[in-house]
Formats: sequence, structure tokens, C-alpha cells
Amino acid sequence: MAALTPLIFETNSLYVVLLERGDTYLFHWELYLATSPAEGVIFHVTDDTGPSLWEYGRVPTNEMPNLRRLLLALKIGSVEPMLHNALSERLALIPLSRFSTRFSEQLNCRVWVKEALFVMDDGYVNLDKGPKEIEEEARYHAMVNKSKSERKVMRSRMCMS
Repeated sequence: MAALTPLIFETNSLYVVLLERGDTYLFHWELYLATSPAEGVIFHVTDDTGPSLWEYGRVPTNEMPNLRRLLLALKIGSVEPMLHNALSERLALIPLSRFSTRFSEQLNCRVWVKEALFVMDDGYVNLDKGPKEIEEEARYHAMVNKSKSERKVMRSRMCMS
């Protein structure tokens, strides 16, 4: 297997990340806050303990630049260093109920990211459009990247910083 070229992330930038989940065009969705070009923190929900038992995770990592499963890291904004902890604490407060009344969907990692985008637009990250538009943009680029066996870091057209 060929060596991967490490992806470069902008320090203090927040990304919507889509990871490959096998042969399908379904993705694992998460947020990634780059604290340096090679390190950062993953924010996501998983249901490893059983269906509909979602758990929030905050995971420091240095693996994102070389992660083979990564299809897309879509920059949605910048987060000042003094807000990193506050952002983490706020994301931990997003309810993990089975159904999102805001988006009228069953909770999963994608819906949790949309909930997080809604919350973050309240002073953490300035978004030009709403969660649905960012979801559509991310899904489109991840599907293209998967079809071409590519990995990309790119700036969202909704990113204002």
C-alpha cells in the first residue's frame, strides 16, 4: 500500500470531517479542531455500546493528517484559542436524545454534527449558511473524493474566517 502524503490543517480551524465506512457512500461524520497543523481534537458521537445508545467523545489526536479513512476535512471556520475549552464544553451539552426535533431526524453522527453546527453559530464560528447547506456541501465533496480514492482538506464556501 502506498504511503500517504500527510494532510495539512490550519491551526485554530474547525473542520467537518467525513470518514469512509466501507463500500457504501455512508460516512462517519465528526468535527475536528486543529490545534496545530498535525494535532487536534476530534468531537463526535458513536453508538459502539448498542443501537441508539449514542455517546459523545472528545479525543485528542495526532492521527488526522495520515488517517487513511478520511475523505474530506471541510473547514467551516476559525476558533480563537481562548474559546477551545468553551467550545468543547458546549459540544458536550448537545442532547443525545433519539430524535432531533430541530432537524426532524433520528440521531446519528451526521445529525449530531448538524446540531453542533447550529450551536456553534452562536458566537463560536460565524457561518454564512445553515447546517443543511454545509451538510450538502460536505456530502457532495466526500462522494467525489471517494469515487476518485482521494483525501482532501478544503475550505467550505460557507466559511467566513
